[in-house]
Amino acid sequence: MNKAVEKSFLYSLDPRTKMLLLLILIFVGVMVMDPFLTIVMMAGAYAMYRVSGISHKEVKRITKPLLLAFILFFLLNFPFATPLPNEQVFFYLLPNQTIPITMTGILTGFGNGLRFILFIWIADLITTVTPTGDIVLALNKARIPPEASIAIGIAFSYIPVLKKEISTVIEAQKSRGANFESKNPYKKVKAYIPVIVPGLFISIMKGREIARAIEARGFTYDPVNRTYRNEIRFKGRDFAVIAIMLAAFAVVAYFSIGKGWFGTRFVYDLLA
Repeated sequence: MNKAVEKSFLYSLDPRTKMLLLLILIFVGVMVMDPFLTIVMMAGAYAMYRVSGISHKEVKRITKPLLLAFILFFLLNFPFATPLPNEQVFFYLLPNQTIPITMTGILTGFGNGLRFILFIWIADLITTVTPTGDIVLALNKARIPPEASIAIGIAFSYIPVLKKEISTVIEAQKSRGANFESKNPYKKVKAYIPVIVPGLFISIMKGREIARAIEARGFTYDPVNRTYRNEIRFKGRDFAVIAIMLAAFAVVAYFSIGKGWFGTRFVYDLLA
């Protein structure tokens, strides 16, 4: 972790505050279906990246492998998207008027793909500015069983490792002549199949190594009474951030659930 990250405001927060921040942002992202508002949330997440000392190049490196998933979210949405009554159909993907392409379907697929990237951004940001030990300690303070807390902590900390491993596999496949820059979506998906299989294999092998390391360090011996070198305490900045986030969540929940705002076509219908 670079020194700029360690000096950032987000890094200085209590890990429990950052875990709550992660949950609230995910819940807000689920309630806000509108793709245009999701872009606004992504701009906020990007701003938090930069304020936390993470460069644009690093954010780009994180996002690039997610573009394939974005395309899949977008395309696989159309068979399940239900057009509104009397909504204009631009065209059909299959003969016999099968799988209509409408503005609702386009906005839904676009929003789902953007939310996927947003959630990965948020999770990556929180794990980047929070040491794994602090994540585990925060979960234990929340009365979560130690076995579950260590599993969740490892899962969070493994995100950057997995991204690095996938990048390594991609570079290895490129050196063997693989082409990942095709503009054809089908060819692009097909090109990533040789990446997925080694990625899953590496994940399984890493999981076994982590399990052996945990057992070798005696974690299975009386984990409930385990002590920790660092103690965490809430500070004024933590209470301020929690208050702001809870207020923002309450406002979004009120207008989303109570008033029916922030649906898929919210901004589009306002502009139209």
